[in-house]
Amino acid sequence: MKKTVPTQEFGEYRIRLMKDSEAPAVVNLYRAVYGDHFPIKEMYDPRFIVEQQEAGLMYRVVAVDPSEKVVAHHAMYRLEETYRGLYEAGQGMVSPEYRGKGFSNVLQDYIGRKLAAAVGVEEFWGESVTNHVMMQKAALHVGVKESGIELEVMPAESYAAEKSAPGRVGVVVCFLAVKEKPHTVFLPSPYAGLLKRIYENGKRDRTFEAGVQGLPEGVRTRYADTFIASAGVLRVSLFEAGKDVEEVIAGLVKKYTAAGAVVLQVLLPLDKPYSGAVTEVLNRRGFFFSALIPRWFDADGLLLQRLVHPTHYNNMQIYSDFARDMLEFIIQDRARAETLAAC
Repeated sequence: MKKTVPTQEFGEYRIRLMKDSEAPAVVNLYRAVYGDHFPIKEMYDPRFIVEQQEAGLMYRVVAVDPSEKVVAHHAMYRLEETYRGLYEAGQGMVSPEYRGKGFSNVLQDYIGRKLAAAVGVEEFWGESVTNHVMMQKAALHVGVKESGIELEVMPAESYAAEKSAPGRVGVVVCFLAVKEKPHTVFLPSPYAGLLKRIYENGKRDRTFEAGVQGLPEGVRTRYADTFIASAGVLRVSLFEAGKDVEEVIAGLVKKYTAAGAVVLQVLLPLDKPYSGAVTEVLNRRGFFFSALIPRWFDADGLLLQRLVHPTHYNNMQIYSDFARDMLEFIIQDRARAETLAAC
């Protein structure tokens, strides 16, 4: 769907929505930064880029110089299985010769202040890579609040072109509320303390209850699964869980590890009083804390992760004290969950 958003001046550059004719230039940016190894291969198809923007699934903001050359880019996009008002801001890229000019900050600010209003965004979430701290700093600059860390989610091949990472790369997860939705969240006991810290740090309007109910009778587990084979990443959104949830999770783990998944993620809704029971099932299967993602289901989502390989934590660059605290919690929770899974 076409949107009209005002252009913003930035020195001699202009910040605006991508024109259809600029999709090939955006593809060139992906190649300059990632070579041919960005994990979502459709991003190398100019026609796909145009279609996604027309459908309202992925908007792209570019910085152009006086000759209309695209020199930087940031995107705003949503997944079809998530709440329609939730968008992710990410895939920021700056041509190597134009770095250090502040494009990351101004592009993110444009998305948050101008594009979001035009589209009707209610909540942002984002992922800032941990092979450097520049994107983490830029995200905090526009006011986001950090809510967790996804380990190993980006494949090493994505960074081969610039030789900027020695292995797979994690991300710091963050959120920014545009339109608050107060609601009750049921906190699983292993994560109640950390989740309250995240909510309080983000100044979110939530009522806390303990997620202590058992799994409901007569309910079949409903979910959506997305597997990015080139990245080895599986993401499962659990819309509803019943007593068959452990069997469902076991089947998905078996299916996708055989297909090459090395990072497995499950999101569960925190507006369900049985959130603790689902968390217990996932912990027994080796899943551990990753992040809080507000409004994933319209209600908030708790992201748990399971990894096939060890993580080289010393290779991660974490900027804020709060994110470092979360990483320490995640490392300890991983050890706990993997011990449970081994029993």
